[in-house]
Amino acid sequence: MSPRLGWSLAAGLGVLGSALVAWGSAHPEFAFGGAGWPAGWVNAVGLAAVLPLDRIVVVVGVALLGWVWWQLRPTGGARGIDRPGLLLALWSVPLLWCPPVLSADAVLYADSGWIENANGSVYRDGLASAGGPFAPYVDPLWSGTGVAYPPLSLLVNQAVVASTGNAAYGSVLAMRLPAIAGVALLAFALPRVARLLWPEEPDAAARAWWWGLLNPLLVVHFVGGAHNDALMVGCSVLAIWVVLVGVRQRSAVLQWLVAPMLVGVSMALKQQAGLTVLAVAGLPILAELQRLPLGRRVVRLGVRTLGVTAVAVATFVALGVVTGKGFGWVAWLSLMGGAGTVAPFAILGQWGGAGLAALGVDPAGFRAVVGLGSNAVLLVALAWIVVRFSDRPVAAVGWGSLAVAVLGQALHPWYVPWSLALLGLVPLSRRQFGWLAGFTLAFLVWNAFQTVVWHGVPAPA
Repeated sequence: MSPRLGWSLAAGLGVLGSALVAWGSAHPEFAFGGAGWPAGWVNAVGLAAVLPLDRIVVVVGVALLGWVWWQLRPTGGARGIDRPGLLLALWSVPLLWCPPVLSADAVLYADSGWIENANGSVYRDGLASAGGPFAPYVDPLWSGTGVAYPPLSLLVNQAVVASTGNAAYGSVLAMRLPAIAGVALLAFALPRVARLLWPEEPDAAARAWWWGLLNPLLVVHFVGGAHNDALMVGCSVLAIWVVLVGVRQRSAVLQWLVAPMLVGVSMALKQQAGLTVLAVAGLPILAELQRLPLGRRVVRLGVRTLGVTAVAVATFVALGVVTGKGFGWVAWLSLMGGAGTVAPFAILGQWGGAGLAALGVDPAGFRAVVGLGSNAVLLVALAWIVVRFSDRPVAAVGWGSLAVAVLGQALHPWYVPWSLALLGLVPLSRRQFGWLAGFTLAFLVWNAFQTVVWHGVPAPA
């Protein structure tokens, strides 16, 4: 059975959705600092969508991408769309010229790169500390604070800023290059992982493409938002592909050295990639895990995971030492809940703290307790997931990464594509499929609506 939308219609509607998002995002009201974007032609394009049209077209464009994605789902007898890679590329093209979409994180990346290139330390001195072309555009929420990004992430930012000659708009735009590289790695590795995991299932790669690459959260937030999660996700899935190749070739080097080292590299981009050790450790002994009773299975997986983790962590630490950047990011981990998100514990901390502040009570203690509660609940959830899916390590990483996103102190839409990519590799029940797709679409549209309503600032005269 053919997909519910023809290829040309899916391509055209997806391009239209992305173009609407790009157009609305170019409006200067979304540029932090109140001075508009540091490129007059971008402001001119954006101002063609007069208030509130700029906000409307962003939400409509995001919703249109979500609708097209849903229509392409490979279920109910419908096969996957042909040439999904070309489709993804076409959907991405309209987003390549516009400012960061629905987030200003790319500005923070550029500013951190500028600081590090100027022989400063963003860990020590904080964002916007060195002046330069990006400081006026740093979100006031983060100005003066450090970042929790690990060393390799900062090196990438430095390289991008230096390659553009510190161009105020060009550097921010070029932050999409590492994100696109991450998406390209994902496009290379994910379908291959699907075929290696399910060699007898002809639709495995199509499911992986739909969940992991064509989903609108990836298009809007990895490509449009230029988030550094994209490169982390690409490296993480590449590590899973390498270990599967190692199993097929019976290569201990790939299984015990190359794949774990790739996990360490992923962690040096964003720390949560460390969850990938479960898949790298478990896939080579998958048949054994599925035969063993629960207790022995957990012990077997745990012992092997310790070995893989040792190599991954050693790589991660070595990158911190060799780069000279060290581990100053640790001091800034508590800032993760500072942005207003719909994470349950974030809502509790923000609204509960606001209520206490209104009563004249210092909310710092309450918010610290909420943070500890979030960590405790997350650890319990992760332990349950590891045990529950100890015979399905890819599913363990997929559900575990989703738990980290939802139960942590910040839930951003660019945290979710990693989970979708991994869960697209495992069998899902009808209920799981419905809930996961529904969550994706609802979060996609809600985040766009929330961001354009509350995160804009008045446009300059």
